[in-house]
Amino acid sequence: MTGAWRMSPVFVLRHAGMPWEWLADVAFPAELVRLADRAEDDGADATARFDDTYAFERTRLRGELHRRARHEEFRAAVFLSNPGMYEGMLRGYLDRDEIPDNARFRRVERQIYLYLQRFCGKNETTSTFGPMGYGERDDGEGLRVERRAQRRRVLPARWALEELARALARDPALRRHIPVRRPLLTASADPGRTPHPPQERDLWDALADGPLSLAALAARLGTSVAETGRRLRPLLADGRLHRGLLFPADVVDGLPGLRGAVAALPDVPGRDAWLAELDAFAEGLRAFAAAGVDERARLLAALEARFTELTGVPARRGAGDIYADRLILFEEASSPFHLRIGDDLARTVERQVADGLDLSAAAGTAVQRDYKEQMAAVLRKLGGSARFTEYASAAKPQEEMSSSFGGHRHTTTVDVPPGDDVTLPAPAELAAPQRYALPDICLTSPFGPRPGVLLARVHHHLLLEGWLTTFWDDTDRITRQVRTWLTGAAPGRRLAALATTRRNKGFYRFPGRRVLIAHVDHEGGTDTVAGDQLTVRLRDGAPRLADRDGHRVLLYPMLADLTTYPPIAALTDDPVLHLPVRQADPRRALGRVRVGGAVYQRARWELELAELRGLRGSAAFRWLRRTVGRDGLPRFFFVRAESERKPLLIDSWSPFAVDVLCHLARDVDRCRAEEMYPAPEDLWLRDERGHYTCELRVQFLRAVDGHVDDAGDHDGDTDGHIDSAGERTAP
Repeated sequence: MTGAWRMSPVFVLRHAGMPWEWLADVAFPAELVRLADRAEDDGADATARFDDTYAFERTRLRGELHRRARHEEFRAAVFLSNPGMYEGMLRGYLDRDEIPDNARFRRVERQIYLYLQRFCGKNETTSTFGPMGYGERDDGEGLRVERRAQRRRVLPARWALEELARALARDPALRRHIPVRRPLLTASADPGRTPHPPQERDLWDALADGPLSLAALAARLGTSVAETGRRLRPLLADGRLHRGLLFPADVVDGLPGLRGAVAALPDVPGRDAWLAELDAFAEGLRAFAAAGVDERARLLAALEARFTELTGVPARRGAGDIYADRLILFEEASSPFHLRIGDDLARTVERQVADGLDLSAAAGTAVQRDYKEQMAAVLRKLGGSARFTEYASAAKPQEEMSSSFGGHRHTTTVDVPPGDDVTLPAPAELAAPQRYALPDICLTSPFGPRPGVLLARVHHHLLLEGWLTTFWDDTDRITRQVRTWLTGAAPGRRLAALATTRRNKGFYRFPGRRVLIAHVDHEGGTDTVAGDQLTVRLRDGAPRLADRDGHRVLLYPMLADLTTYPPIAALTDDPVLHLPVRQADPRRALGRVRVGGAVYQRARWELELAELRGLRGSAAFRWLRRTVGRDGLPRFFFVRAESERKPLLIDSWSPFAVDVLCHLARDVDRCRAEEMYPAPEDLWLRDERGHYTCELRVQFLRAVDGHVDDAGDHDGDTDGHIDSAGERTAP
């Protein structure tokens, strides 16, 4: 289907872990909301009646919020998200039968509501309150939802494993046995380059065949361990050599890898002591996985105490942040739902999103053009050519340059009456028709004859094996659909992933060549190239990356941040980036934006929160209802402010949501509001407890010859094959 976008046979289902009704029920009844809407028009007496009723109903809702917070599932989710909040705030709140109505407990209730809107209204990927689900495209019809047994795994945080590895490397009993190695970037330098002065050359040469322990290196040099350690110290300090244990980072559970690296050390007492510590850590994780929330608190305290005793490092990070990777462990859970989408519905979705993805592709080309111009200027200062590592260092923005390296500037500005919907045309053609994208798609009415589609977000990525596939058992099938791009794209492409460090639980496994920019490679793959073996040159006024043989290399950015980071983005395949659409007057409302058959952007408004400043209680609630009525906002909407990491879901019928806005208004004059769409009445994923918000993260390929069918066979493009770097070779 050259020229068309094709949906992959396997995709990810992301959904909230708690039913929508748990949040929607913590709100005033419709009668009271109507009374608030009429209060000011009906005069002072009506306002007074509303204020009295408001006080009574708010007391009732405070009791309902307290009951909701007592739920075992909610308590467990808060504990895992933020044990400090659970221990220092939630536990004391729940121990009370009567909650005082004062500033302290209003703050507690606001925090509880923030967690509730997160657990019930956000599609996340964390534990049972953000489970990992999956779906498959097949030759059936329509959408079918299957139920599956839910699985859970408690895993060690990567940062905690690295701290344990550093601690055991400092252990006097093991110190002399920890491997010392050449760093990869320096090791890959041209033979003519001299990375060390003559007095250090013997150390460098001794490590030519691979890493050696301090004891083995001393024996190789014919010196004492103490003398060798003294000579190594400055080389280790400035990164000219590396010392430490390497263990896989591209696996779900890194603890067995660390244990294996320790077990490979010589059989000395210190080794066995550390193996016992790691085994005890693993046993503690298993016990934590099986425990209830109260027992988890005790187990976590014991694990954290021992971790700090071993490493000297605090066992928690990110205190006070609702969203933070703060613990030495984390939990993932599989979804109880599994989706099957028939070819008929899949083809409908493909047609509906095609124009929106084309618009995103054209936007990506325009953005990348700017990035290339910026980086061409950097290269000209470097004489027109530089090693990739030197280019990356020179292009890295300094503090005073940060404003020029922000998000991309390209937007589409429209000028329509406030609140009007907008339809944008797709581009007539694309400069580079072959593209890949990983959009988040929301379906409305998927069981009816005319399903609706929201193209919620577009990621410039492929769906790789990684942390999102923790509970997908056939990971080869994920890899096969990625290889569809590597093998089906235009001849001559050498796509290479930019190897990056793991972000706690986040990792991705690329089935092809990787470009190394760190001194060590935890994955230990064979199809790798060090960054200083690649060169960036100006060609036709734009930067181009090439290997030592002069072949062009296109970078694959593994992390989302890098897709809009100019030094990297200028060297990637043409990106597909969601195009923001704005009113000509940014303070005016903008209705839904449609492209082709899909909604491309939700309706948006600007809220003047400065008007709310100083209001509380019923007066603040009446302000929100006036604003909703005047501007045409729906009952449920999200607000985004620079002071908040994530958007906040606001229910304009809930006094607790109003408290959230009042708190936000202390520091923010205005914020952007965005409708909740799909709306609550559009939620179709459901069980006996209620309905769930959800989205599909699906890989799409455009204008690629052949596709992967359900058996994983490559269809088309049979006159040759592509190597792991994406290069076409002879049959």
